[in-house]
Amino acid sequence: MLMAQTQEHPDNQLDEIVVTSRRDNSYLTNSTVLGGKYKGRIKDLPQSISIVSSELMEDKQVFQVADIIPDLAGVTQASVYDEFVIRGFKSGYDSGIRLINGMRSAYGFGESYYRSPMTVNFESIEVLKGPGASLFGDIAPGGTINMVTKKTLEEHKGLLQFSAGSFETLRTTIDVGGPLDSNKKILYRLNAGYESSKTFRDINNRKNVAIAPSFTFKPVEGTTIDVDLVFDQFNGYLDRGMSTKGGDLYALPRTFTLSQPSDYFKTKTTTLSGRLTQRLAANFMLHVNYMKSIYEEDLNEHRTLNTYANPEQTVVNLRFFDRHGKEYTDNLVSYFKWDKYGEKIDHHVVFGLDYAQYKGDKNSYQREARSKTVNGETVALTFDMNNPIYQGADISTYVWRSNSAYPFMSPYKSTGIYVQDQISVGDRLKMVLGVRHERYESESTDAKKTYTATQNVWLPRFGLTYLINDQINYFASYSQGYVPIAANFVSNYQEYGADRPFKSERSFQIETGVKTGFFANQLQVDLALFHIERKNMLIGTGQLTEAGLPVYRQSGRVLSQGVELDVRGQITKEFQIMANYTFNQTKVKSSAIAAEEGELLPGAPKNSGSIWLKYVFSTTAVKGLGFGVGMYYVDQRRLSESIGKDAAGNAQWGYLPAYTTANAAVYYHVDKFKIAVNINNIFDKYYFLGGFDYTRVFAGAPRNVMVALSYAL
Repeated sequence: MLMAQTQEHPDNQLDEIVVTSRRDNSYLTNSTVLGGKYKGRIKDLPQSISIVSSELMEDKQVFQVADIIPDLAGVTQASVYDEFVIRGFKSGYDSGIRLINGMRSAYGFGESYYRSPMTVNFESIEVLKGPGASLFGDIAPGGTINMVTKKTLEEHKGLLQFSAGSFETLRTTIDVGGPLDSNKKILYRLNAGYESSKTFRDINNRKNVAIAPSFTFKPVEGTTIDVDLVFDQFNGYLDRGMSTKGGDLYALPRTFTLSQPSDYFKTKTTTLSGRLTQRLAANFMLHVNYMKSIYEEDLNEHRTLNTYANPEQTVVNLRFFDRHGKEYTDNLVSYFKWDKYGEKIDHHVVFGLDYAQYKGDKNSYQREARSKTVNGETVALTFDMNNPIYQGADISTYVWRSNSAYPFMSPYKSTGIYVQDQISVGDRLKMVLGVRHERYESESTDAKKTYTATQNVWLPRFGLTYLINDQINYFASYSQGYVPIAANFVSNYQEYGADRPFKSERSFQIETGVKTGFFANQLQVDLALFHIERKNMLIGTGQLTEAGLPVYRQSGRVLSQGVELDVRGQITKEFQIMANYTFNQTKVKSSAIAAEEGELLPGAPKNSGSIWLKYVFSTTAVKGLGFGVGMYYVDQRRLSESIGKDAAGNAQWGYLPAYTTANAAVYYHVDKFKIAVNINNIFDKYYFLGGFDYTRVFAGAPRNVMVALSYAL
């Protein structure tokens, strides 16, 4: 995004006109908006932000957000769900709200976290590092994932693509847009995609479809109205990973599953959003944004009970879910923006109000079975990994538990009032000062005994950037974060295995570093040092209560600190590069489990990094021919839940081994056509993306190939 400049202030990058474009299809994105709350050139912002562009997503043929994670510095996968580890901390399910254009979406929170969003309508994916609570409310301390949608177009443009590859995968996408009238007062864009795949996992076929139309109306000068609709549907299986046999991670093929052919997982996600931008005066703007998301789910699944049925660890206990639910997320973001220009000091003040609410449908329900009747006797549901049986399950014989609890997530309402000032002092010093007050109200899910919990918190942030010269910026920042404790954990804490009410989590980050630009600032290189502390971190134990609820505990204090290198952009218009490296030293400083003190945080690698290089010939006899090559490394990671106890009774944890994968691509451009061949995991490495314990680990895909043909309309 290139921010329009004003003639009176040529260095100012904060005007409201945003043009979505990149030079020579570079991997570099120069600016960010983050819903209007944190606006400007990334190089001038006093905080680390990692970004991947639509060009990179197209070049790597990614179809889900999870597929692009290796290219985001400090971010790794925790599982095959929409769950990631950002600077040492997990983001997903109950503390991993995903943002779309700076607003809370239906992704990443609650039951929807089992699926990663499709990328067909995303212009870029951003990660604002560290606690983002002063901007967005209750956010996990490692970072905030913001997905930026493709904007409407003032000129007619389109792209049609067909892909086919391993595991009988077929994909097609379309991206078209332009003006609907001669005066260009009504603009549109349509993105749509379809995928059918058997995947590399047994009994894991899937079909994805997404349709995302968007419109822009400009009725009068100074007024803009944007309307976006996204419909995302999935039909397949819920991949719960695989259990290990006898404690050996590699004893089973990575295709192994506990699912049965009669299982199914069907979801629908519908998101409607509208934005009003109104210029009230020359330097005074009003922004009102609203988004409503509805997530629907129908599920039948056999999955592990997180325990083995025999000492040899070759038979696992199962549980069966019959779940049908619906969740609603509403988000209102409204703010005034005032730009005040002075002779030496400029102020860009944002004052706003955020409101968000989440709730489950009252008609949602779940049945759970852990046993069945056979010849009049009740027997436990189990799965023998030495003698696997895959057949349609007769659930009429299942014994349904009477105390299953659903929904799991407390309904909440969150209201935030914030003010922020982006200050420019002369030509070199820029500062950000902000504070937010958050009021969080939640209700218990027990319909018979409703309980409300309210939390109020003040969240400051400040940072500065100093322009050493045209190539180097120094930055430093401090920010706070919190994750509130839902009413369930306050009123019904006994049902989650605690002897006292849980406490809200608090965190802070101190960060400093340099941001540099090379090759006419077309190659961005950022180096950051960070220190994050988190108190009262909520951790799952892997155990279950009689009601089927997870048992949690809270750690006293944990640390995450390290150094992060992020490289993105182009050396020449032919040579693109994306690279990153993170050294992240995490440590549990105090815990209710003494043996955990001194351990790494769950799922957090000490070292991780990736590189992707692309070169396309532009002037020789092989003009249009290009190549891409890359590698990805992740260090060993601790499983989040104890795998047992030693002879002295101390808890023990398992570790997933480090891994390295290599990928490559060949491209050929001719006129409006482009052919691409991508090979992933070239050396067919058997590796694990993440896991919880030895009954639930997630293998990565074996070597696979995708071939794509695209045509510019």
